[in-house]
Amino acid sequence: MTPHRTRGIALISLATIAGLWLTGCAAGSGNADEAQAIKIGAVSSITGPAPFPEVPGAAQAVFDRVNAEGGINGRPIEFFSEDDGADPAQASQAARRLVDENKVVAFVGSASLVECSANAAFYAQRDIVSISGTGVEPACFESTNIAPVNNGTIQGYASLLYYASETLGHEKVCPVILNSAGLTDPYLELIEKWEEETGSTAAHIDTSVVLGDDPTPAILAARDAGCEAVVFNANEPVAVAFMNTVKQQELLDQMDWLTLTSAYSESVFEALKEQGTLGLYANSEFLPFMSDDPKLAGWRSTLTDAGVPLTSLSMGGYVSAEIVVDVLKSIEGDITSESVTEAFRSLEPVENPLMGMPFTFGDETAHNPNRASMMVQAGENGWETVSDWVRVP
Repeated sequence: MTPHRTRGIALISLATIAGLWLTGCAAGSGNADEAQAIKIGAVSSITGPAPFPEVPGAAQAVFDRVNAEGGINGRPIEFFSEDDGADPAQASQAARRLVDENKVVAFVGSASLVECSANAAFYAQRDIVSISGTGVEPACFESTNIAPVNNGTIQGYASLLYYASETLGHEKVCPVILNSAGLTDPYLELIEKWEEETGSTAAHIDTSVVLGDDPTPAILAARDAGCEAVVFNANEPVAVAFMNTVKQQELLDQMDWLTLTSAYSESVFEALKEQGTLGLYANSEFLPFMSDDPKLAGWRSTLTDAGVPLTSLSMGGYVSAEIVVDVLKSIEGDITSESVTEAFRSLEPVENPLMGMPFTFGDETAHNPNRASMMVQAGENGWETVSDWVRVP
């Protein structure tokens, strides 16, 4: 593969920090007339406090495979992946550079802490679409031109509430919201919607814990409220630490504990097993990647061949690229940002075997097409799939 086009960081530094799977540009594009290439962009936090390099890396792997198979009606895809370093100014500059200088026709496979809020207005102004591999901020799900393929933290949390009350049958479900800037109110709004839809009432709601704080007071408050299930939002290290505190308070078997898809990883399972806190539930935004479902074969082979880690995050990058490839193939005539945007505006629902709901776009002013999760639970032999798709209304 020819060198991957990345700005803002030297290529050798990127490879060292983020992994060698992001060092390739679209296979075959180096031997084609560059003017004939279909140019696609991505703006992601490849470095920074919470890097997501495998998301654009998975999109790259799909484009490499498509190019090796002949491209889009003979035209290769050229992929430009930019690193915003979790800096809004960098994210804004990168998007404008990709549109104005590189002439990309769409953004695909982005995953960033800041990119959606930094660029949503720009994408709307230029009427160019971004099919994100992983939407992180609420802004990713509130834009006319951005449509992530994952649940996002808010809808993922909602699926956990529905599973706790509707499948596990708990009457005393207690949301614990670990505070992070700008997210408390959206969580409280979705709790109200869950109560309205199900007739449930949250037995106890705790918003007192700031990320990084000792969760012991919140855990003891849940005990005192008689909670049967506690739904909390956490990333990998926070989920492990939270569950360790649960064990220390001898509450592991007193109620069910459920958290977000970020905890669904091999490293979290190993940590839970080592500290004796198995039993944690998490939502999987796509078909659980650790299962042996044959529908995962194409994803596994494509990413394994490219050296991209097999994670739920990389599944988002893969799915977003697969959807865009299908849309590109459907366009008759010139492939431009205008024709790509029009194709998404008129898109019929797209079924993807890794998603629990069809992908849609249309003329909506906000997009959260994937509101389905499967639940997994940490058991003795690893993460086990314990539900069918849980779909949030």
